[in-house]
Amino acid sequence: MTIRPRAVRALRDARTRLRDVAAAGAAVAATARDNSHLALVRRQESLEDFLDEATDVLAAATNVYDLSQLEDITGAFKLEIADASAIHDEACVAATTAADQLRDSARQLRRAEKLVERADHDRARVEARGEQRLNDDLSGRRK
Repeated sequence: MTIRPRAVRALRDARTRLRDVAAAGAAVAATARDNSHLALVRRQESLEDFLDEATDVLAAATNVYDLSQLEDITGAFKLEIADASAIHDEACVAATTAADQLRDSARQLRRAEKLVERADHDRARVEARGEQRLNDDLSGRRK
């Protein structure tokens, strides 16, 4: 069966566009993953900063209620960290999925490019055969 060059080139162009879309998706997912990691680190640092300043709050505490407020505040920081960690985990999964899709689309593009090369090679071989026949016919007429 003959490979149609026009169809193969259209397939390659479509695969190129799909690869570009996958690359953009992977870049967006990687950026989201990096941003979620930065947000997680910021929340952890804010908890550490608060705990560094907690010595002043503990020294100023005069009753159990003041200590309970300190625990509530640290609990809120820990909840924020847990939420940021969950968001970061989701972003990591999304980035991994996007990278897998990019690899798959790049592989499909390479296959399409090989088909184009094969079609070009087959066409060149047919043209060379035709040219050789023409040359053989011309040299046969001269004799």
